[in-house]
Amino acid sequence: MIFDNLENLEKYEIVTPEVLEFVNKLNVNTPCGRYDITDKIFANIEEYSPRGELECALEAHRKFIDIQLLISGEERIDFIDIDGLNVLKSYDCVKDILFFKRPKVELGRIYLNGRNFAIFYPDDAHAPQITTLSLQNNVKKVVVKIPVDWLL
Repeated sequence: MIFDNLENLEKYEIVTPEVLEFVNKLNVNTPCGRYDITDKIFANIEEYSPRGELECALEAHRKFIDIQLLISGEERIDFIDIDGLNVLKSYDCVKDILFFKRPKVELGRIYLNGRNFAIFYPDDAHAPQITTLSLQNNVKKVVVKIPVDWLL
């Protein structure tokens, strides 16, 4: 997992010029939906209200790496390595998602706020969409999906 300031996004090899150009054009008026950035890389933009941590399951992906950043609002993301986690819901190969039970150990926490980003690799279980208890109720978020085989 990588967590850094948005101004450093271009420093990461996984961030192609096309991804950087796409991210730099985003604003609060960008419509929600799917955006094809290249023939293999795409992004989903969604808007939602963050929830309590027990309502947000740990998830991981096998085919895609996530680059997550907020266009507006704030949210907390809990994270942990997938090793030793118990499966909550089996892998869905169509949606490329696997859910895990929350372990009894303390998880790492990051806070997205529009000035930073996170990159989650297949071995990073992460529980996004957790409320920060701020007065901001809605979040607008982009998740860029980079194929794992792009790195090979």
